[in-house]
Amino acid sequence: MKRKQIIDTMVVGFALFAMFLGAGNLIFPPTLGAISGDKWYLAMIGFMMTGIGLPILGVVAAAKAGGRLDDVAGKVNKTFSILFGSLIMICIGPLLAIPRTCATTYEIAIQPLFGNISPILVSIIFFGITLFFTLNQSKVVDKIGSILTPILLVILFTIIVTSIINPIGTPKNTGVALNFVNGFKEGYQTMDAIGSIIMATIVISSVKKRGYTSQKDMFKMTVISGIIAACCLAFVYGGLVYIGGTGSEYLNIDIENPNRVANLIFMVDKIMGQYGTVALALTVALACLTTSIGLTATAGEFFSDLTHGKLTYKSIVIFTCLFSAIVATNGVDSIITFSGPILSVLYPVAIVIILLNIFDHKIKYKAIYKGATLGAFMASLLDTIANIGKFEQIRSFLDRIPLGSEGFAWVIPAVVFGFAFIVLEMALNNSYQDGVL
Repeated sequence: MKRKQIIDTMVVGFALFAMFLGAGNLIFPPTLGAISGDKWYLAMIGFMMTGIGLPILGVVAAAKAGGRLDDVAGKVNKTFSILFGSLIMICIGPLLAIPRTCATTYEIAIQPLFGNISPILVSIIFFGITLFFTLNQSKVVDKIGSILTPILLVILFTIIVTSIINPIGTPKNTGVALNFVNGFKEGYQTMDAIGSIIMATIVISSVKKRGYTSQKDMFKMTVISGIIAACCLAFVYGGLVYIGGTGSEYLNIDIENPNRVANLIFMVDKIMGQYGTVALALTVALACLTTSIGLTATAGEFFSDLTHGKLTYKSIVIFTCLFSAIVATNGVDSIITFSGPILSVLYPVAIVIILLNIFDHKIKYKAIYKGATLGAFMASLLDTIANIGKFEQIRSFLDRIPLGSEGFAWVIPAVVFGFAFIVLEMALNNSYQDGVL
């Protein structure tokens, strides 16, 4: 690779890493590690598969398909592409991800530093600032973000290395089963895999602006950049899960209500004392703010383009800020609890679409997209309903499916429906060729 290409690849790779990291994502790995205890490495592998592997594959799949959401999801159906894209944008926008940035800021930065200030007041101020910068589309935010990401990385690097040299404690046997599955599903909460298909547009646009316009060069740059981002994320997430594992000696976590933010603050305080907690709080708060601004602007542009300007950018960002401000007052763990069922339905569908696009050049019968997506959706919907409503009959039925009891009831239905639709397409093609239809 030429010197310019190496530099460009590094720049895009670190930018992709910054997009996926998201300060709000830091709260998941430590608690996951603490719950898993001496099996923290199994949880870490599961978390990395959905929190790192799938998002990178999503970007690669989008680059391979053409770079747009419609290129990836449109192979199922045009209407599906619009609905699926809208659901993704709502999730990483005003319903889940944006409110979580404010709630995380309140619980990590405001409460520890300033006491019990009203979350409503904090939410108003936080989204007031978000709205100001989003409406003005100021480059100040980009400059702040370019400074904050290195600072956040330095703080995280210091915390992780310190925890390796002087561990909090010894990982204990917590008695928790299915640690890999727990990690796999906790990775859903990053929302990076479902967001990667939309984020890919930004990455690919950046690659093209740097002069790599051929499909071959663009794909090569995207893949290598993805590997760089994946390595950085693996260090951060892996280190934080390990910290949680070493902290399991001191924490008895209620799995139903784990209070992830309090666990993170406790562990950082154990490792670096009050100064480390303050540094993390300030950096995370500012990083959450820039994330909120970026996601709000993205939502505004997405829905404005989708409606061909009938919904203006300005009206969408105002609504997004107002709605997010209301949701944010419920707190981090409430938002996560609410998001769990939604992501449990969306993620299997996203996984199927991403994997099929990766191997699209090997796929002759495109009906597999419709069948596999339908199978994954129906099974994951039933699985989610069974978990929420405690429907024992549905649960018993799903557990009889291979991998069902391990938490992957959607895999076999996706495969079966995918092949069934292939057979249907072959039969229809033969009928047309024989002149029957």
